[in-house]
Amino acid sequence: MRPLPGMVPIAEYSSRWEANVAAARLKEAGYEAAVLVDPAIEVAPHHVTNRLAVLVVHTEVANPAAELLGLERPDVEAERLDAAFHQRRFADRPAWVRYLTWALIIAIPGPIAIAGLLLLWTVLRSMFP
Repeated sequence: MRPLPGMVPIAEYSSRWEANVAAARLKEAGYEAAVLVDPAIEVAPHHVTNRLAVLVVHTEVANPAAELLGLERPDVEAERLDAAFHQRRFADRPAWVRYLTWALIIAIPGPIAIAGLLLLWTVLRSMFP
């Protein structure tokens, strides 16, 4: 669910009803708000992975609307920088993480491959004595 053009999300609610109540409070105060919900939740709720209802308002009234509802506005720029900082390449990780990762990659299929080769050797030796 992407917000509508010119609108930003100010809150996420676990049910559509809660989001509609918050939207009604904003409408009563004179702010235009919309509730975004995955439409499949009504038809096939077992297929929906994101069950949150998102309350969106126009960008210019986001802070007053959040204050009216008693919400803390997240710092979007700080969250973007934080997400960018935590995306590290595998080569940039510490050496012990890289070595343990490769050890696991080898340790899991390694015994299976060895057992398969031994079984193949045994079958071939029994076929051609």
